[in-house]
Amino acid sequence: MAHCSGGGNNGVDYFSLVETHEKAGLDTAEIERGLVTATTNIARHAGQASRCIGVVLQRFVHTDRDRCSPKATSLALAILKTLSRQFDSNNEVSSRNAIDGLLQLVHTMRLDSKDKESHVDSQRTYTIDACNEALTCVANAMLLHPECRAYVAEHHCLDIIVEFLRATAEKPTAAFLCARCLMLALGTKESARYCVEKLQLQVILAQTVELYLRRELAGDDSGERFTPLLVMAELLKAAMSLCTYFLRWIHTDNGSSDGTPNNDDAFPEENAVEFASLLRVCLDTLHALPLVNGHLAAPAKQAGSIAMNFPTRNPEAVKEIWLPNDNLWRNVDSIYEHLSAIVIAIVDKSEEGSLEKAAHLSNAVDEYQDELAPLALVLMRLVSEHSNVRERIFRNVYPASEIDYSVLPEDRPGLSAKLVRLMRNPHGGILPTAIGDFVLALLGHDIKQFVMAVGYGNAAGYMLVRGIEIPQEIIDQVKDSMAGTSTVDPVTGRYVGTDSDRELAEMTDEEKEREAERLFVLFERLNRTGIIKVENPVRAAAESGRFKEMDDDTSGANEDNR
Repeated sequence: MAHCSGGGNNGVDYFSLVETHEKAGLDTAEIERGLVTATTNIARHAGQASRCIGVVLQRFVHTDRDRCSPKATSLALAILKTLSRQFDSNNEVSSRNAIDGLLQLVHTMRLDSKDKESHVDSQRTYTIDACNEALTCVANAMLLHPECRAYVAEHHCLDIIVEFLRATAEKPTAAFLCARCLMLALGTKESARYCVEKLQLQVILAQTVELYLRRELAGDDSGERFTPLLVMAELLKAAMSLCTYFLRWIHTDNGSSDGTPNNDDAFPEENAVEFASLLRVCLDTLHALPLVNGHLAAPAKQAGSIAMNFPTRNPEAVKEIWLPNDNLWRNVDSIYEHLSAIVIAIVDKSEEGSLEKAAHLSNAVDEYQDELAPLALVLMRLVSEHSNVRERIFRNVYPASEIDYSVLPEDRPGLSAKLVRLMRNPHGGILPTAIGDFVLALLGHDIKQFVMAVGYGNAAGYMLVRGIEIPQEIIDQVKDSMAGTSTVDPVTGRYVGTDSDRELAEMTDEEKEREAERLFVLFERLNRTGIIKVENPVRAAAESGRFKEMDDDTSGANEDNR
């Protein structure tokens, strides 16, 4: 380690001092002043970044030669962080040796700080700063060189990061950087399993999120670089990585009791209890944080995605978190209110009845789908597993006592019409399927009721994706509708004979023929895709003589009569 005698060399760059005092060594004051000067002149070293990185690694990370004070170490690692952000100069920092050295330095400095009870506040601050700079270097290395994430995922590295998070959870920058490193490193089933079973990381993350949620609700304005919301969001990203890869281990390596893979997307009961504290804080986050400009706050987005991984009915301890005895509808209502507000925001961004509406709707869906789809799927699970939840949500989505079949599904009152518009959007990514799952669950997974409620024309895309066959009753009803004997048209989901159906009487024969051709093509396509395997009703009608070919004279005469 550097000796601590007095010295000159005021204003001399640290890297110049290293060259001229290679054998003699440097004292603490020289090192600190030299590092301050080097920081000021950092741009001058851009062309020699690799050499400077090597000096810092050798004299501060791999050895303690110039690690004379927490301040000096913090300054040196800040320089390392800046220089290593250049992609072509980051290879040394992303090596296994450098990653191990940086994390071991974090471990050593934390222990030194803990052991020295007389450590003055300024030195303790520099120690935390140095650890933060080291973690930033590690995170940057993983971002620029993803292959080095495997090094950080090794058990001894995870031990250091998790222990540092546990020890410095109240420090926003430290908590954020630990979460960032964990989020990037947790990319394998094995690393997730180790963190859950050996380190209880899910509990530590839940406790830390809860800490920053309290700070956010208390209006914390400490002026820190990372606000409570930013820290919460990063912690929950790490939690999402942990859940994702731990579930993969459960469902692929562990499998079910008979040895077959378990394809369910939720935690088994015994594992759900292990993660119960994380579920609780996720639901608290969704309940407590309001929408921001029509969007979920960043932590709430992550919380919704994590909540999707949990069962809602069993075990009892998890059910009580979803539906607390002292406030049964707290979580259900907050999730539904968020979903409702976002759906309204999406649809309101489009223009009613215009050709531009579809494009506007698709753009709005792209903007919102990552936050809305998880909410829809969470509610889908809740209404599927709890009849009282289904009844409550059904009354909100369909406020009338019965579905009004005199109005098109997309024009009915309440949220149902807006859900139909989102479900039928062909460019909605995962959202139309998530909305369809939710609506189908809300209707008791009754395909006939589903088609009648939304109209087959609106449901066709969803049913194709899900491989759902059309019930024979619906097919028969299509035939009856074409024959004029059905009261409800299952294609539109509306009574036959309503005002807009009267438009049919005003159509020319040529227009009717074009419409019949369109329906013919639709049924032929559905037959080819396997969604239905029935006789095309348009073909049957034509063969029976109910449809006749139009000649040009007849068409022209009808056009004149109009």
